[in-house]
Amino acid sequence: MTDERETRADHERRLASAQRVAVAMLHEMRNVLNPIVSAAFLLDTHANDPAKVHELARRIEGFAMAEERLTAKMRELLEREAAGDDTAPAAGIPRVPGSSSLTAQEP
Repeated sequence: MTDERETRADHERRLASAQRVAVAMLHEMRNVLNPIVSAAFLLDTHANDPAKVHELARRIEGFAMAEERLTAKMRELLEREAAGDDTAPAAGIPRVPGSSSLTAQEP
C-alpha cells in the first residue's frame, strides 16, 4: 500500500510540475506573439514607407525566431520532465529578450 501511495504522490508531483511548465510556456508564448501582432499592424500602417516596412518585417522575423527557440526549449524541458529528470523546473524556461515591446532590441 505504501508503494502505491508513493507512486501516486510521484505522479501528482510530475503532473504539478508539468502544469507549471505549461503555464509558463503559455505566458512566454504570449510575450512573443503580442509584439508579432503589433508589428504586423504597424507594417500595414506604414505600408507606404519602405524603410519602415523593412524594419518591421525584420522585427517580425526576429520575434518568430524567438518563438521557435522558445518552443524548442519547452520541448526539451517537457521531454526531460517526462523522463523524470527533476532538473527541469518551470523556472528554467527562458525569458525572450525584447518580447515585451516593439521598441526593444530584436531578439
